[in-house]
Formats: sequence, C-alpha cells, structure tokens
Amino acid sequence: MRFASFLGWRARFFAVPQDVFDTIEQLENDILAARDLDGAALVQRLRALWSEVISENEILRDEALKANMLNKLMKTEITRLKRQIAKLNKTQFGAKADHNPNKATDDRSQSADDQKTDDAANKSGSENGRGSDGATAGQPEAKETKPRNTSGRGARVWPEHIKKRPIFMGTKDKKCPCGCGGGIMDIEENETLEVIPAQYYVAVRQYPKYRCRLHDKIVGTTFEPRVFPKTTMSNALMANSITMRFGWQLPWNRQENIFLSKGIELSRSTLMRWTNRLANEALLPIYQLMERELKTNSERLFMDETTLPMLQPGEGQTKTSYLYALLRDDRSFAGNKPPVVIYYPRDTRAMHHIHDILSGVSAILQSDSYAGYGRLGRPGTPVEHITPVKCWAHARRNFTDEYEFNKTPDAKTVIQIIAELYEEEAKIRGKPPLIRATHRRQFSVPILDRLKAFLIAHADRHLSKNKMGQAIRYVLRQWGDLTRFVDDGRIDLDTNAVERMFKPTILLRKNVHFLGSDEGAEAWGIHSSIIETCKLNGVNAEPYLKWVFDQIAMKLPRSEYEKLLPWNAPPEFWIKR
Repeated sequence: MRFASFLGWRARFFAVPQDVFDTIEQLENDILAARDLDGAALVQRLRALWSEVISENEILRDEALKANMLNKLMKTEITRLKRQIAKLNKTQFGAKADHNPNKATDDRSQSADDQKTDDAANKSGSENGRGSDGATAGQPEAKETKPRNTSGRGARVWPEHIKKRPIFMGTKDKKCPCGCGGGIMDIEENETLEVIPAQYYVAVRQYPKYRCRLHDKIVGTTFEPRVFPKTTMSNALMANSITMRFGWQLPWNRQENIFLSKGIELSRSTLMRWTNRLANEALLPIYQLMERELKTNSERLFMDETTLPMLQPGEGQTKTSYLYALLRDDRSFAGNKPPVVIYYPRDTRAMHHIHDILSGVSAILQSDSYAGYGRLGRPGTPVEHITPVKCWAHARRNFTDEYEFNKTPDAKTVIQIIAELYEEEAKIRGKPPLIRATHRRQFSVPILDRLKAFLIAHADRHLSKNKMGQAIRYVLRQWGDLTRFVDDGRIDLDTNAVERMFKPTILLRKNVHFLGSDEGAEAWGIHSSIIETCKLNGVNAEPYLKWVFDQIAMKLPRSEYEKLLPWNAPPEFWIKR
C-alpha cells in the first residue's frame, strides 16, 4: 500500500498521463491478488513504469523551458513595442526639446533656498533699521519699476513706423450735444490697434500716345516693366503669394479660397505655375549666388535633411524624397558674415547626394551621425577637405529617451553631466572663437573627462543590445568628433541651428501633403532658401521680393545681381523692431 501510494504521489507530482495511472493501478491490484510474487517480473514492470515517468518528466521539462523562453521573448517584444509607442507619442504630441530630469527639482530647491535667503536678508535689514533695498527706516522705499507691456501693465509703446490716425468721436460742430453751446474743455484719448483687411484691385494702366509736332510722329509711353509681361500677374501679387506659401505656410488651395472670398477666381494651378516659373527662371541666379557664397566663403557649416512626400504620376501614391539644408550662421562665435541657408531637394538620402552638395567645400561641417556623413574628411573623396563634427543633442537624446521610458539612474547621471556642459557653453555664446576655446579648455574639459570616465566604468553594466548600452557606445564611438569643439571656438555643441531651419518646411509639409513634381521640388528649394535667408538677416520678405522682381524686370545686368542678395537689401526692407 505504501509503495502504491508513493507511486501515485510521484505520478501526480510529475503530471503523468492517464494511461500511466492505469498501469500503476493494475500493478497494485496484481500485487494484492498474487500469492506467490515473482520478484524479477515485478521489478521489470516497476522499471518500465519508472522509465515512462522519467520520460514524461523530461518532455514536460523541455516544454516548460520552451514556454519560459517564449514568455521572455514576448516580454522583450512587448517592452520594445511600448518603447516605440512612447517614442512615437513623444514625437507626435510631446515637447521637441530634451529636458534635464534634474532641472525641475533643482529649480524648486533653488527657489526655496533663494526665498529663505531673501527672508533672512529682509529680517536682518529690518533689525538694522534698513529696508531690503538699503533705504533707512522711516524713509519711503523706492518702488520697483516694472517693464512696460508685461501682463497688461503700463502704456503700450507702439513702433515708430506704425501710423497713428486721430479719429474725433465728438459732435461735428464740437459743441455740447445738449445744444447749450458749450465748447470742448478736454479730450481723453484711447488707443486701439486696428487692421484693414487685404484689398485687391485691378490696376488699369493707361499709356497715352502723343502726337509730336516737332518730329511729326506719334510718341508712345514706355510700359511699366514686369517679370513676365504677357500675364495678368503683377510683381506685388506674386511677392505676396510666395511669402504666404513659403513664409506663412499657406498652401495654394487656401490662397485660392482667400481670393474666392473676395470674388476673384484664381486657381491654385495658376498660382503654382507662376511661382514655379519665377523660381526656376527669375530667382535662380540669386539662388546660385547665395549657394556660391555659402560654399566658397564659409568657415563653419551645418547640414541636415528632412523628408518630403512626392506624388508619383500615374500611380496614385507618393514616394519619399528629401530636402537637405546647408546653413551658415556665425553669430554664435561673433562672426561677421551674413547668415544664409540653402535647401537642396533630392529624391533619396543616398551618400552621393551629400557628397554632390558638399563637393569642393573646405570648412567645418556639423551634422548628425547618419551614415551618409560617414566619409566626410576622408582622403580621395569629394569631401576630403571637410572637418566633421557631431552633435551633442543627438547623443543626449538617446539618454533622455532611456530615462523617460525606464528611469535608468545611469541615464539620469549622463544627462546631468551633459547639462553642465551646456551651462558652460551658455556663458560664452556670442563671444569670439579665441575666448570660447580658452573657456572650454578650462571648464569644459574636466566635465568631458568626468563624463568619459563614467561611460567607460558603466559600459559593462548594460548589455550591448540594450538601449542604454547602445547610447553609451554611441558616445564613445563618436567621442573624437563630439569633442572637437574644445580646441576650436567656431564649433557649437549641437546642430539645433539647422534643425530650426526645417520648422517652416515641416509646417508647410503638413498643409500641402505632397509635392506634385520635380519642378515643384526645385521651386520649393529656391523660394524657401530666399525666404528663410531673409528671416535670418531681419529682412521683410514680401517687399524685398517685390523689389527684386522690379529690378529683374528692368533688365538689371547679371553682373550686378550681388546687390539683390537678401543681406544687401536696402534699409527700407529691414524689419523694424
């Protein structure tokens, strides 16, 4: 009985199938019914049963291991998908800037400490008979003047170029409205900012013909020049339409509706055809001059790219094309060259497009770590004279993503150290290169040494395929290009300057949905280059474009096109602030 119970317990423990239970029960009955036990046969039967139990146990163990492994794989996949969803949500709905996780706590503690310090100072000052501003007790404290136009306080100061139109709101005869004959004693003024909606009109220019008695002939009047004379397009109208699209991100269909609201039928296809022609014929020489200036007279450049959907004719779907931006902006190191940005539409993101754009350029180039920039500065390539520099914002982004998703302590530490690097950089923004390089060697190098030591010490704590491990190895792999800024004051920490140049493109891309042709892509690049360069140089784009079209229409020689560049625009086109 005890032996049978033991076998039953073993069978239940290893989850033996029902047919094994039946065999054990039969064996138990045979033992109880037998008078003369055959020991050898009984042992053989027991061994057979035990072998079946062991075999079934091994099978179940293998199945359990497979199930555990599958469970781990599923958990890993779920974690990966959750991370991807979190990243997409951040991209779509979250803040674009990377935030230091310690900043909020530090700010709160700092503000609390400042409050305690202020309270202590006020208390000490009161005990010494002085106020917080140093005034002696018994004397009125000087009121702190608040800046104008803050939270509605103070009178608004209008720019000088805004005209003021006095509007008299009293009676016409300027007498008391009751009829007593009393005159005006005082006038109270109230100022409001008004707007006159855009007004369209048809200019009917009349060109008279004169009879010249002296020479006995008919003398005509010279027609006003236009870029494309045989159209109803005026220079002012097209300057306004181009600015609305590429400066204010209004697509053609919305402009068409604006015209319809005024009772004017002007189709989007007509606007598109006119602007494409202006870009590829009239403005192309200016675009080429800007490009030549950028490539031949720059010390430091930024480069990045973004996507542009393009319609595939006859297929009813779009393909992904790219828009590259090459930027010169030397204001961070007090450079005296005007900022300029050039956009290049390309059909793919292949390396040869990058080499084609940068061919012959000899300058520092700051970019991200995309593989297309991997051969910059390599001898024997068209870009061998480029000095590559990588971006700390991209390196930091891997750690901020890791901390936001997994709250990894090591990621938080790295973010804090990089924040110290940016704090030192803020102190020298706009200073000459020599001052910047000297400050960095004194203050930034110790921070970099501490960061590298931390990354090396903690690299083995994270798996190579783990996101934290990948972030650490990315920084260590790019360390030379990331730290080149220490000895060269012209280099910035990141490529945020060129990434900001894509904000208008991204907004317009959302509104227009896709490009219709290669011609439209080229026009996009030309118009965007001129409009964004105007913004960088503080030039009002719409009157500037009208002036450029007028100059081109008057057959300005190509040798004098230098004066048409945005940074050479006359002062009347500068934005007044």
